[in-house]
Formats: sequence, C-alpha cells, structure tokens
Amino acid sequence: MMSENIRKLIRKFVASKPRNTAEIVSWLEAQKEIQSSKTDISGLLESDETIIRIGTMRRSGIAGREYPLSEWATDEWVAHHERGLSTKEE
Repeated sequence: MMSENIRKLIRKFVASKPRNTAEIVSWLEAQKEIQSSKTDISGLLESDETIIRIGTMRRSGIAGREYPLSEWATDEWVAHHERGLSTKEE
C-alpha cells in the first residue's frame, strides 16, 4: 500500500515535466506524508506502467548514489510531446 501511495505522489510530481531520479528522491524526502524509508526508487518507477524512463543522465559530480540517475516522465507527457516531433525520412 505504501508503494502505491509513493507512486501516486511521484506521478503527480513528474506530470508537468520529466524529473531525474535524484530530484525525485530529494522531493520525496521532503514530503511529510511519506515515512522515511529506503525504497528502491528506480525499481518502484520501473514497475509503474504509467511512468517511463526517457533517458539516462551522466553522473558527473554525483558520487555514492545507489540508484541509476535516469530521467522519468509520465506516459501522458511522453505521448503529448511526441505529437510535435517531425519524422525525418531519408
């Protein structure tokens, strides 16, 4: 049940724009309704059908992180922003 509550909060957080794993973890730690726990954020995000990993970021300057530094977005955000992309045919 706690995982589903965390997923719902994260969905709302990444709905407006993509966020990286470090931003999500930092934001979650600041939320009062979330009890402090060592949750596998990457695993939690990967198991959510509505949240998509849209890229992996370079880790320069970030040492000692246990999770991969990826960028995440909702499926709705991705679908909306894909519409504006032109396809280049060669």
